[in-house]
Amino acid sequence: MNPDIRILKDEFLSLRREVSTLIDSVDTSKNTYLQNYLYFYHYPLFSFTESIISLCESGKHIAAKVLLRTLFEAHINIIYHQLGDVKHRLAVSAKDGFDTKIKGLKEIQKLIKKYPNLESADDTNLFSKKWLGEAEQWAEEHRLTILRGNNLKKDDKEPSLISKAIKCDDASIKNAGGGHFQRMYAVVYRQLSPEAHLNFEGVQAFVEKNETGKYLFGDGDGGGFLVSEAVSICLAYTRDLHDIGLIKGETLATVVRIEKILK
Repeated sequence: MNPDIRILKDEFLSLRREVSTLIDSVDTSKNTYLQNYLYFYHYPLFSFTESIISLCESGKHIAAKVLLRTLFEAHINIIYHQLGDVKHRLAVSAKDGFDTKIKGLKEIQKLIKKYPNLESADDTNLFSKKWLGEAEQWAEEHRLTILRGNNLKKDDKEPSLISKAIKCDDASIKNAGGGHFQRMYAVVYRQLSPEAHLNFEGVQAFVEKNETGKYLFGDGDGGGFLVSEAVSICLAYTRDLHDIGLIKGETLATVVRIEKILK
């Protein structure tokens, strides 16, 4: 890594420690829905970013790109859920999660019905009919609670990620230029899909051909861009923590230093 990236890494690790310390003192029982939503994001966001830095240090740039794609998706969701009717959007997302869980449980139930050899006699096993039935009942109860408590309809669905990106751009988010989120969707999320799915096109990302026709394998490049983008997402998240009151006081000095490095 070049010297600037090493400095960025050190500042990022300082920021992670500071945010973790400040977050640890938060009384979650007094949080709003939005505050709790953002509260639970702090560890995975910083963990993913630190992992991207470690992978780039090891020259594993394509694997780091896959993590950056996930990090960007989380970034869009965080911004999207702060717009408009926050409680409604969070409720729809929670309902969508239980819909997906129930769908997955039903798929396994159909699978063991078709292939009885897959069924487990152990009631604690995922492929146990008893376990699957109880898990589906639990998920359905929670789904109905969300529906009733938030006046949702059964067909209420979360919008697609690109729809969320458009809504974020339309909201003219502070410190984000026009089209920022849709550009990042096109550059990061969409362009890195092949590597994430490791389909034929994704496999090609690992392969080059020299002038003699010999195939060469590698892990890509672009560590500086990957690290900068990942840290930028954590920086935006930290500012969100300030804006919604999970972090009190002035902007952290580390945030200001990182912004100068990124510029």
